[in-house]
Amino acid sequence: MTSGFTFPKPEFDIESTVERAMALINRTLQPSLEEAQKVVDKVRAGKPLVPAENLVGEVTRGNRIRAARAVSYSLPSILPGYGTAISAAALPVALREVLKEAVSAAIKVGLLHDRDLTDPELTRIAVLLVLTDGAVKLDKTGRIRPDAILGAHASLLKQAAAYDALAALTAEERQEIAASQSEILRAWALAVGPPLLAGLLPFGLGPMAAANYMQHVLKGTITAATRVFGSATPAPVTVEELPAREVQQDRPEI
Repeated sequence: MTSGFTFPKPEFDIESTVERAMALINRTLQPSLEEAQKVVDKVRAGKPLVPAENLVGEVTRGNRIRAARAVSYSLPSILPGYGTAISAAALPVALREVLKEAVSAAIKVGLLHDRDLTDPELTRIAVLLVLTDGAVKLDKTGRIRPDAILGAHASLLKQAAAYDALAALTAEERQEIAASQSEILRAWALAVGPPLLAGLLPFGLGPMAAANYMQHVLKGTITAATRVFGSATPAPVTVEELPAREVQQDRPEI
């Protein structure tokens, strides 16, 4: 006697996913910048003297929550069989939602570090560098190599304040990185996508596992963005920049 439920082979069209992901980045970059600026301004208004690196978690927390929620809703594997089939079909949707939150989080980090992101081309290249770093770090197969994707510019992945180096590149050099956009997004999707198959687990366990994994993905993205957009050396904090309650006056000894 055989069961009426079948478990389809989990797979998705990587080329279609990458094509839509490219359109997603190009379409949402400017709106993401406007939304991110509002979030950063709100946090900065409450804590104007706190170093940027100490506010990264507060500024990007919403991205991690939305990414996890999107994955949970996109992978409804409550029942084996039909639920698994729906989840398999929803994998590209979940992947694109996570990409959107990753791009938004990277932009927030850049704004938090007072980077001028009004140049769409330069901003897109910086975000692509962040995604490349994430793909390399998440890859478990060893097949995603920075040199093959970025060529001579692969060394940027190891540089602190890589945004400064990107800004100093010539137009031709920037175009070399921009031309690798499809390869970068393909590498990112191949690194991030396979572990999402855990979302196919039945009885609601899958969405929970996938959502936790997305938290890990976004954390890595934010760490990479901090390195790209942050300063090469942390700026020293002077006495004048400290709140009054943190400044201790010297007392004469008795």
